Amino acid sequence: MKKRRYRERFQIFVYKSIAVVLRRLLKWFYNLEVYGIENIPLEGPVIIAPNHRSSLDVLVIATTLPRPIKALGKIERFEYPIFGRFARYLGGIPVKRENIDLSAVKDGLEAIRKGEVLLIFPEGTRLKRDKGDIKIKRGIGYFAAKTKTPVIPTAIIGADNIWPPEKKLPHLSGKVKVIYSKPLIYEGEHDRKKEEEFTNKVMEIINQILMEARIENEEN
Repeated sequence: MKKRRYRERFQIFVYKSIAVVLRRLLKWFYNLEVYGIENIPLEGPVIIAPNHRSSLDVLVIATTLPRPIKALGKIERFEYPIFGRFARYLGGIPVKRENIDLSAVKDGLEAIRKGEVLLIFPEGTRLKRDKGDIKIKRGIGYFAAKTKTPVIPTAIIGADNIWPPEKKLPHLSGKVKVIYSKPLIYEGEHDRKKEEEFTNKVMEIINQILMEARIENEEN
């Protein structure tokens, strides 16, 4: 038991050390700005639900939160021998996207049960900027209904200009802003339709913030 605690502490130490370095790099290259951090509880389970338009998104969330995260991500990202193993070590949870991945669901629920921060992208995958409307995944609503964990709608602004899905490498200049909204809590019984409605509500809040940011950018 002691050995396990020491291992977990070392993992957190490695995670936080890397996060500090990456945060400094993001501020240096991309003038990273963070708003609404006071909406993130310092302890207890919480689900972070951001838009997903860039390969930078996970790094941006991981480096701006005061707590380590467990992140659900497509399994292809974990198949690289070195990167994949290291991503798992730091809290990545691989997801098979073709069907419902019960193993990933179990790991996500376990993270919540342990009072951790779980990162889930409502859209399920990175979207190109010219992508039309898609059917939002119900995962956020499912986890929220199952555990009554607060969900933080989160808007990542500007990352898609720096590192869009179609590019292998990021630009070395630009600006990134992250806005953490007030938490939402699922109310009522476990119901598929209500879970979908809850997830759509999360995305509506995110899209509203993104639209306001675009208007502000055009005015400036």
